Amino acid sequence: MNNRRSTKSKSSKEKDPYLLKIHRIWPSILVAYDDFKDKKPIVEYRLPRKIVCVYPALDYINDLTERTREQTRLIYKKAVANGQFMVFVHDAENQVLRSYVFYVEEPVRSNP
Repeated sequence: MNNRRSTKSKSSKEKDPYLLKIHRIWPSILVAYDDFKDKKPIVEYRLPRKIVCVYPALDYINDLTERTREQTRLIYKKAVANGQFMVFVHDAENQVLRSYVFYVEEPVRSNP
């Protein structure tokens, strides 16, 4: 994730425990996004189970709380327009759902 640009500042990256977790599974996130990129999906990384899921954006956003739904729609729309995608980290143990926006990259796929 060295060359990845997220919308978070460097100081917030250092304080954010979930960015390191995203970094560790970044290739899996890219592959998951790439498999459905034509549908402009949202990626969710579920902790503590370490599962990467991909959802249709509108379905995912509509399942959010009313309080965060509209803000997320705006962020998502802006991200797609800028060639970016959204990743949510869902930490069930700590009851945290946090969103991030990253630039789209081509994944490196290993041959079976």
